[in-house]
Amino acid sequence: MISETLPAPFSHLGLNSVGSTNDEVRRRVQDGSAADLLVVTAKRQTSGRGRRGRVWESPEGNLHASFAIRVERPLAEAAQIGFVAALALAEALDELVPGHDVRVKWPNDVLVDGRKVAGMLLESVGDGWLVLGIGVDVECRPAPSETLYATIALAELGYGGDSMVVLGALCRHFGPWLDLWRAEGFAPIRAGWLQWARGLGEAALVRLEAETLSGVFKGLDEEGGLLLDQGEAGIRRVLAGDVFFPGL
Repeated sequence: MISETLPAPFSHLGLNSVGSTNDEVRRRVQDGSAADLLVVTAKRQTSGRGRRGRVWESPEGNLHASFAIRVERPLAEAAQIGFVAALALAEALDELVPGHDVRVKWPNDVLVDGRKVAGMLLESVGDGWLVLGIGVDVECRPAPSETLYATIALAELGYGGDSMVVLGALCRHFGPWLDLWRAEGFAPIRAGWLQWARGLGEAALVRLEAETLSGVFKGLDEEGGLLLDQGEAGIRRVLAGDVFFPGL
């Protein structure tokens, strides 16, 4: 067990190995031992998972972190924290790998030079708590056959630091953005996120459970839904799906 200092008000618990950092945070929320903005990391996850039940590869050297977040706004708005975190991580990576094109992709992926470097998983737990899991490929990335999107690791971009440096940078940006969301809601987060958005105004495919939509990515609605302009069919609001852009 390792405890390293993160910027206030975050606290950190580092583990060598765990099934899932999200599950560990969930357990601590349920037994009352989790404080708001507790961050649990692990060198290795044996049962890491991503969105929609997908396996998340968790080799040592990458960042595997989960945050316990107290949500005092309506729980229906909690998913907006994914946009808060993606925006914060984009700013952090822009500092850590200068000279590269950092972007966010709906709903909560982060890309560098058009390739996915990070993903997130949000899960509600208990009364008014959210668990936010974040994985960043710092030293290595999954095999191409194991992912929906092209991927990259920070080490391939010349980054020489470790995962804790990435976490510290993330927290420095995440704290102020989270405070802003808590005070003012989604509007300022939406504006900030769109400044980093991949594919805004471009053709996109959105893969849903039962169909694939095509159109132009027009932006986000006031709650974080993706707006897809389908021409004569009008604007389609999408709340869950996988987005693909030409060449990505």
